[in-house]
Amino acid sequence: MIELFKNWYRRHFSVPGAPEFACVLISIFIIIYFFMWLVGPLVVALCLAYCLDGAVCFFMRHLHVGRRLSASIVMCLFIGAALLALILVVPQIINQGISFYNIILSMGADVSQAISAEAAHSDEFVMSVKDIDLLITQHIMNFVSTLPDPIPSMVAENTVLSALTSIRSQLMKATAVLMRTQLVPSVFNAFSWLIYLIIVPIFTFLMLANKYALQKRVLTYILPNRQNIIKEFWPSINSQIAGYIRGKIVHIIVIAIANTLAFKIMGLNYGTLLGVGVGLSVVVPYVGAVLIGVPVILVALLQFGFSMTLAWVLGVYVIIQLLDSNVLTPMLFSKALNLDAFSILAAILIFGGLWGFWGVFFAIPLATLIKTIISRWPSADADPQRLLLKAKD
Repeated sequence: MIELFKNWYRRHFSVPGAPEFACVLISIFIIIYFFMWLVGPLVVALCLAYCLDGAVCFFMRHLHVGRRLSASIVMCLFIGAALLALILVVPQIINQGISFYNIILSMGADVSQAISAEAAHSDEFVMSVKDIDLLITQHIMNFVSTLPDPIPSMVAENTVLSALTSIRSQLMKATAVLMRTQLVPSVFNAFSWLIYLIIVPIFTFLMLANKYALQKRVLTYILPNRQNIIKEFWPSINSQIAGYIRGKIVHIIVIAIANTLAFKIMGLNYGTLLGVGVGLSVVVPYVGAVLIGVPVILVALLQFGFSMTLAWVLGVYVIIQLLDSNVLTPMLFSKALNLDAFSILAAILIFGGLWGFWGVFFAIPLATLIKTIISRWPSADADPQRLLLKAKD
């Protein structure tokens, strides 16, 4: 067993620089795992720097200005756009989120109507929660009546209705607790948001203005003696991470705007909240679309009932999802889609469990990074000179 380990180590770590590079990767993993709460602003600033670096280069080429001035222009434009979104969009999301939370509580309390105030005064047909319970019970009883005797006589309609009401009530209460204990504290942690709002723009500007100096410093201090291996991996890793971050930010914005406009045009309640939620759901491939689809269907069903308007809402939602998966996603992530569905879901599960939201956000590039490292890791057996030395020995 010891000899087997020695042979494995000689094969994969005898190339100059390989042990140091492995130590660097392990150290980075340990630092991020244990100190993510501390390096969080740096991670956010790095993501923004990757997204805004293209705009900085654009101004440098077309305005013929230095990098620092170009970074200042880009940061001013970015902060202005962020403030505009903060003033116009965020208050709507907060108000609709509070209203939606109250609806979830009312559904858990088993009230006769669980609708928004806007829908209560509108002329649209509105289906109550009790109506949905009765409708599902009726479908179940119709199915039970087709079963052979004595099964139909053993199932009472009141029993089925009570069971459905209890399940729905417990599910809504659990959802309300989850929103109150997990979602709300993370959204309304004013101190953390204040730190991010002040520190992140400063870090982002410094990263943009001193890009080449910071890159040189990192390369110098990571592997001061053996940099060949990092030079081999860095172009591929950098292009993958940069492409994924820029593509994912664009992906979230496009999907959020498209769904918000569609829901607003069709008069769906909580249109802004649901549209932004659909946009954020693209962070979690496959799973996110299913999870956000539940509140969309629920709100549309309660507001419009089983009508043509409901069919239109669901049809438009499905069409946007199909266009996203078949057109927008391949166009934005053509280089990052070399992972199969199993690898993507496994990466989301593992990295999400390790680092929460940021683990989910970076699940695909991290999985691609691991795949790149494994496939391109230098091996002594693949080195012709080492093979020749072994033959002579």
